[in-house]
Parts: sequence; C-alpha cells; structure tokens
Amino acid sequence: MREEQLRSLGVRNANEQAEKLLGGNQLRQALVLLDQLITAGLADFQTWRLAGNALLAAREFAQALDAFEHAVKAASKQGALATNATEVIEVEFQRARCLYQLGATTDAVRAFRDLAETHDNYAAWCNLATIIPGCAQSGNQDVLQTRREFAAKLSTACEYSVPAPRVERGERLRIGYVSAFFHRQNYMKPVWSMLNAHDRSKLEIELFADDSRGEELQWFEAGQRDRVHLTGSLSNEELVQLLRSRDLDVLVDLNGYSIPERLPVYSQPLARVGMAWFNMYATSALPAFDYIVGDNCVIPDAEDCYYTEKVLRLPVCYLTFDVSYEAPPIADLPCMRGQVFTFGSLVSQYKVTPEVIAAWSEILIRAPQSRLLLGNRGLASSSNRDFVVQEFSRRGVNSERLGFLPPAKHLDFLRYYDQFDVALDAFPYNGGTTTTEAIWQGVPVLAFEGDRWAARTSSTLLHHAGLGEFVAKDLREYIELGVRLANDSRSPLRLARIRSSMRETILESGICNAGRLAQVLDDVFARVVAV
Repeated sequence: MREEQLRSLGVRNANEQAEKLLGGNQLRQALVLLDQLITAGLADFQTWRLAGNALLAAREFAQALDAFEHAVKAASKQGALATNATEVIEVEFQRARCLYQLGATTDAVRAFRDLAETHDNYAAWCNLATIIPGCAQSGNQDVLQTRREFAAKLSTACEYSVPAPRVERGERLRIGYVSAFFHRQNYMKPVWSMLNAHDRSKLEIELFADDSRGEELQWFEAGQRDRVHLTGSLSNEELVQLLRSRDLDVLVDLNGYSIPERLPVYSQPLARVGMAWFNMYATSALPAFDYIVGDNCVIPDAEDCYYTEKVLRLPVCYLTFDVSYEAPPIADLPCMRGQVFTFGSLVSQYKVTPEVIAAWSEILIRAPQSRLLLGNRGLASSSNRDFVVQEFSRRGVNSERLGFLPPAKHLDFLRYYDQFDVALDAFPYNGGTTTTEAIWQGVPVLAFEGDRWAARTSSTLLHHAGLGEFVAKDLREYIELGVRLANDSRSPLRLARIRSSMRETILESGICNAGRLAQVLDDVFARVVAV
C-alpha cells in the first residue's frame, strides 16, 4: 500500500484493519500493514501497540520489546486524553513479558512489580510471583514475600465453597497427582517410572491430567483401583469440585506456577494433605499445600523459614529419571575430533540472564581457543539472536565465538549434544530437563551451589549421578573451573574417559532409581497422613 493510500485510509482505520487481522490470527498480513504505517512515519500509539502484540505472538521478543517501548513513548507524547489507560497498562505488561523472555529478568521483575503495586493488576502479580525465583537480584526472602502477597490476592479474588463428600474407601491411601504435562514424555521422565513403581498394596493412584488434549495416558500402568481423570476442559470451580469429591488422602501438584490460570484452584485445601513436588522449586505460599518435597541439597536446614509449607527432605534425590524414549548414542568428544573446545547450552532463553552472559563471557575471554553454542526456541528468531550477540559483544565476546543451533525435533535436538565438550548451566534458574538430557548424552554440566532451590537443581542431579566434580562451590569457582577445563591440555583425555562411561555410571546411580524414590514417597505419604 502506497503512502498516499495509507494517508487516504487514515491511521485510525488502518489500525482497526490491522487489529481485525490480528483477531483472525493473520499475523503476517497485520504486520505488513503496520510496518507500512511505521515506514511512512504515520505510526501512533495504537500502531506500535498492535505491532508489539503481533510480534510477541510470533515470538519475535526483541522486535516486540522495541515496538512496546515506542508505544510507551507515543503514549507519553500523545497525552492521557489521546490514549486509553487500560491499553497503556497492557503495553507495559507485554513489555515486561518481552523482557523476561529475553532473559532480562531483573528488569521484568521491576516492571511487573510497578504494575502490580501501582494498579493492583492481578496478571502482573501472577507473573511477578511466577518469575521471581529466577531473578538474581531477588533473594529467598523476596520470593517468600512476593508469593505471600500474590496468594493474598488470589484468595481474595477466588473463593470457592465446595463440599467435600466422603467416598467409600478401603485401607489403601488414595493419592492424587495433578499435571498438565502427563503426555510429555521427555519433560515428565522424572515422573512416569516413579508413578508406575508405587506400591499398589498400600496406595490407590488417581491422575488428574489437566491438559486440553484429552489424551489417554498409554504409559500409565494402572493398578486395579487406580483412576485417570481428563480434566483439561473443566473450569477451575469444576476441578475443585472433582478434587474435593475424590476424598484424597494426599494431593500432589506437579505443575508449580507453570499453569498460572490454575493457581486459583489452590487457594483452599483440596485433600487431607496437600503436597508440592517436581516443579515448584520455591515456596508456593498457597493454602492448598501443607508440604513441599525436596532434598538436603536443594533446601538446607537453615532455609525452612523461607517456606510456608513444611519441608520434606527425602534421603534420596528428589528427582529421578528414566529415559524410555529414543535417544542417540553418545558421540566421541568434539575436541578430540579436531574441533576447538566447545561449551554449549540448550536452556530456555529466559534463563540466560545478564549475570549468566557475564559469567559465560568471562570464561570465553579467558579461554580464547574455545567457543559457545546456544540453542533454544527463542533463538529461532534472527532478531532475538542479534539481541543475544549484542549482549555478549558488550562484554567483549565477538560474534565469531558464538554459534546458534536451530529448532529441531527432539531426537535431532539431542544430537546437538554431540557438538558439546561441556555444557554450561544457567543460574539462578538452573536447567532441569536440559541437565538430565546433557548427562544422558555423555556431556557433563558445569554448575555451582546457588543461593536458592532454583539454583541448586542441577547440583543435586549431578551429585546423585556421580558427577559432583562438575559442581563448583560458588560463581567464582564455576568460572575458574570452566576456564581450566578449556585451557588444560589434559582435559580432552579426562573428558573422553568420563564421556565414554557416563551413561553406565548414571544408570548405576541413584538418579535413575525410580523404584527407590517411589518407596521413599510411599513411606512419606503414610507418615504425613498419620500426623
């Protein structure tokens, strides 16, 4: 469309047309029209707002951030009379989402908090409570206080009055597990085998599969009295009714804060005992949970005060895993195949914070013959990659030292580990799935003992897998260890030896003993119900 045609159509009408296209999920067509307005110098607040929304929907986080920042400036320039206050708040909210997705967690936390406290915005409170464990500048006390504040908003916003009828039962304890991810084999590999290993002479298991697909769970080896409930289509109130009607002795939530729309369900007790496990990695501060399940590594004794739940420290790693899907064989060490020493990370982009980039940059600068490969969904966008390159460049690392791996199907994605000599963990929000994937593919993960549960997940996995030598005591030692591994001429032989036997070592360790974890949890359930 030519500039004179745009002017004839009018900016307002063009914006309305773009909004209709967005409503019909025609992102490309909407962006073409909005870009024409921007190129012609006709963009106003609405143009930038709509462009930001379209780019965010396309996962173009860097470009979306730029558009939202232009929208904020346009709103200020146009004045309060020319802009809708609700839409300005929406722009600030979406801008904070972009910051988080790009790894600018501290800035995102600050932006969400401003929105939450200034406007008492529920969505901002929810996002703030969700992401704050991954903010380096927010300690355990900040996480506790923020989640308490959010839980207070939650209980005010959502009150259910649902009866809890008795159900005829036998001597077995009835244990319920809630997850929206039961169908995801890779992500749930710490859960599947453990659930099947529960002692059915002591327990009845009920799964509440809360995804929208309504898929049957073929992997679940159900006992005679076990049940599976497909709950993805239920409203929050209907889910509460179902959970309460099942008269559960223990309800175990596996979602944590990963499904924000379901958090109102947990604003009240739902079973005799409520328990958070697997994906919480910080206090929930939610009334439904009496206990949180961890181990001595992720929650030291001195940190009980940062949890509204009673802390259950298992005598084993609180996570085990069983790789039941197809995985490539372990490849030879790259640096012994004529390549430069290669660090790699496949953690989600929102975990790659400025603090992480600073640490990785120092390692690369002090190990000049090394390189770093990165791969995640966020980096599928060239603009997002440019954002990351600029962050490294600001810290003295040239783009030639970096490589980016495209999105791939899971089997091909696992083959990316063939190119890594050592994987670098993120902090304070560690990898979980990526840590288990890396070590299964023979790649040791460099991590350190952090200052909170989210920063110790890899530590407990590595220690229990017999790979504790790759866990540094703090950030400074983490950097020194990375530099030493890349520069030491003895590293290739040492890493090759470890790599060749890593899968066998892991299989023989407690990290793959799902049966033992199930036994421990069986005893835990009996103990907490008897209290």
